[in-house]
Amino acid sequence: MSTTRIGTWGFGPHPWVSVERTRQFYARSLAPQFELIDADADPHATVDVYLSFASSRWYAAPRPCEAPIVLAMHGGPVIEHAHLPKWLPQLRTTDTLLVNCEADVEIIRAMCDVPPQLVVLPLPVDAEVFVPYDRADCRPEFGLASDDVVLGFVARLVPQKHLHGFLRVVAAVRDQLAPRPVRALVIGNFASSYPVLDYGCGEYVDVIKSLVHELGLDDALRYFSAKLSDEQLAAAYASMDVLVHPTQAIDENFGYVVVEALACGTPVVAAAYGGVRDSLIPGPAGALLPTWASGSGVRMDLRGAVAPILALLEEHDAELRDRATVHYAHTRYGFQRCAGILCDVLASACARAEVGEPVTITTRPPAIDRGLLPPSDPPYADFIEPIAHYVSHPCPTLRPDQRVVWAAGIGECDGELRLLDPTWPAALRLDPRDLELLDRCRVPTPASEFAEPHTDAWARLQGYVEQGLLIPEQRALRGPRA
Repeated sequence: MSTTRIGTWGFGPHPWVSVERTRQFYARSLAPQFELIDADADPHATVDVYLSFASSRWYAAPRPCEAPIVLAMHGGPVIEHAHLPKWLPQLRTTDTLLVNCEADVEIIRAMCDVPPQLVVLPLPVDAEVFVPYDRADCRPEFGLASDDVVLGFVARLVPQKHLHGFLRVVAAVRDQLAPRPVRALVIGNFASSYPVLDYGCGEYVDVIKSLVHELGLDDALRYFSAKLSDEQLAAAYASMDVLVHPTQAIDENFGYVVVEALACGTPVVAAAYGGVRDSLIPGPAGALLPTWASGSGVRMDLRGAVAPILALLEEHDAELRDRATVHYAHTRYGFQRCAGILCDVLASACARAEVGEPVTITTRPPAIDRGLLPPSDPPYADFIEPIAHYVSHPCPTLRPDQRVVWAAGIGECDGELRLLDPTWPAALRLDPRDLELLDRCRVPTPASEFAEPHTDAWARLQGYVEQGLLIPEQRALRGPRA
């Protein structure tokens, strides 16, 4: 029996760490069962199926033959959302899109009248490296003491990953636990730019330095670059009491960090956004912070992270919880399970004898951008629709007993209020009647103190929530999702 031949497009080493890790998983999974042919180097090679990993070849050039195409989407359903209506009709219903979360499936189905095959491919954690090391043994390597309360953050250090929000959570937990020592273990590299909605990467390191000083966290911060080996990274996870992952990266389709931390027995408190909604089940493993889309970006109540963090720190059955967390991560995201799904997709694609019909697209009205964010290329409007699928909840409807607070610090310039938020630096003009009202929202205040429901003032207050200026108090999700 002949070996199935897979022609690969864009399968060379990738500069992004997470994508390169995914590529290595693909190569390790497929090599024992299939023959991999570099179709970029040999475009006329005879193959049974094409695997497009990181390439524009599938839409930018004529289809080379009748062989089916399996396309790794990575963050494409969000990042390339505006272009997909032009590109997807190049595919057929017998071709397959590999996505990494259920929200990506929703995005593609909403876009297509007749979609291609869709498969959610979980990505594996290395169960030989990411294991629960002894916490006391690991901490000295990172300048941490055995009695420290350690909150961890691992990510690219760009505004969308929300390091500034994490630092405010650390300060809030420190204030609750004083005089116990609370430390922030941060691992990642700053970047000078970001591919989409880059509203301030170049200045972000200075923003963080200023915030660390403002919050009095100079002595609490332990920072390490992303040059750690996997073994060192696993030791870092094991050193943490809780990993905090408040991401607002619009294309967060999986999140290796969350799964790696769970595999090391470290609970996680994270934004309920995109792939993180799939990988972290609220309960013993941690908690999710509800997210929603506003007129000026993704919103969550970061103050809601403090209660579940404190609860996780005080759990009396922490050892039992950690064992359950490790079992969950190693079972759901074990290499054999993930590799089996990938190999089955390629084998099934080859087994389809028929040639599918062309993919067709649903005509949809363009999303409405309120113009609250700075101009960018591509514009925020390109991402409004996919973000609506990635968030966990609709925009909250205010209740009288619900407290509201500014989404970020506020400055004023030329009659506009500006959110001093590196991720979503919105600007808007207010009804002059509401300036005093909003000034009182510097601290969380019950909505009922500002207006009565069903009044004009109440409607304006709700409007500021929908614009993203105000955050209503939200509780984290800690039990199993319905």
